[in-house]
Amino acid sequence: FMIFYCGVLTFGNSYIDHEREIITFFLSVLCLLVFCRWYFTASSSAHSSLSSVGSSSTYLPLVVALCSRVNDLLVTGHGMDPSIRLHAAHLPILFLSSLVVLMILRIKWLGPSSSTLTTVGGVGSASIEIIAVVSLACSWWDKRALEHSRTGFLTARIAMMAVFFGIFQSTRSLYGQWKLSIQYGLKDVGGGRNIENVQVLLFRLMLFLVIVTGPSAASSAVLILIQCATLRQLMDASGTRQLSAPTLAAIWRLAIRHAFFATNHHCSFNHLQFSAAFVATNIFQFHIAGMSLFMNTFGWEILGSCLILVYSRARRSNNHWGESSSLNRSNNDVWDWFLFFQWTEILASCVSVRMMKRHLMVWAIFAPRFMFAAIFSVLAFGFGVVDVWTVERIASSDASTIAQNVQI
Repeated sequence: FMIFYCGVLTFGNSYIDHEREIITFFLSVLCLLVFCRWYFTASSSAHSSLSSVGSSSTYLPLVVALCSRVNDLLVTGHGMDPSIRLHAAHLPILFLSSLVVLMILRIKWLGPSSSTLTTVGGVGSASIEIIAVVSLACSWWDKRALEHSRTGFLTARIAMMAVFFGIFQSTRSLYGQWKLSIQYGLKDVGGGRNIENVQVLLFRLMLFLVIVTGPSAASSAVLILIQCATLRQLMDASGTRQLSAPTLAAIWRLAIRHAFFATNHHCSFNHLQFSAAFVATNIFQFHIAGMSLFMNTFGWEILGSCLILVYSRARRSNNHWGESSSLNRSNNDVWDWFLFFQWTEILASCVSVRMMKRHLMVWAIFAPRFMFAAIFSVLAFGFGVVDVWTVERIASSDASTIAQNVQI
């Protein structure tokens, strides 16, 4: 499946045109195969406490496939103004309830506040998201009004400023923790508290992505958030439920790329959602508009790549200190397989555009597909470079200095 998708698919214009349907089919089949394996393994191992047929963890792969299908079939209207009433996701009852569910999931999974992400005034970190969500809801409500004077630009700017402040706060906190980890050789470099803080940072990035996409992105964000939480449980599975690294990487990659297509994006320049540049103003501003359009187009790829990198490297510090296990090694290999699939895609794209340079559809299909594959590759390889650089910095720490600093 993955060799066909990453390599062979780029050589056919019909395959590229129907890439969305192919990804959906691959993801559904792969999740169904994993579910069948778990279900029949549980049925044949009734004496094992980890293998109960009625266990809810058995149906985790189906949750991934179901979230993708629901997002693909039922959520429409991405990148369109809230005033367009042709899409159900633009109804106030739906986008308001989706925003409420987002905040419930944020508080339930990441906690109401984090001691490392508390503002100077003692306000919990969750209040930043609450301000952004409330302002965003008011903005979408105003844009649906019949009065042309109610543009919703002011509340949209407030939401964006709150998100920017939260991103700055999270980045500063993570940088401070990273410096302490390097200085004192802490074993929590890739996991524990750092994972929680990275998740808060990515959640705020996702809120910015929702702001620049429109009301439909709120419903999609709920489904994608549930999907990512389920994928993390799949990575943490052990025993008979443990999946191989190529399988996990394949599911992650298909789910991330499906989020790109399910939010009404395509590997074509004429499908860019230029409305992202005019969310908070009707005047074109190059830097803000460019950043908004970039996040609107490649935001889900950035968020998904960061998540799989953080989750797959979460226990790398244990491996470094000699506490490795088969689960740790498998999780560490997931990111490597993810990069391997990306290498395969960009290599095949380079070969395809070279071979199809005289094809009738080279500028309409093959060249745009190559450009998007190149950007996806730059993003993934950029995260890989940062990851390798961080590992080198940790490995270069002197053991005696670390022990002395920890003792002090």
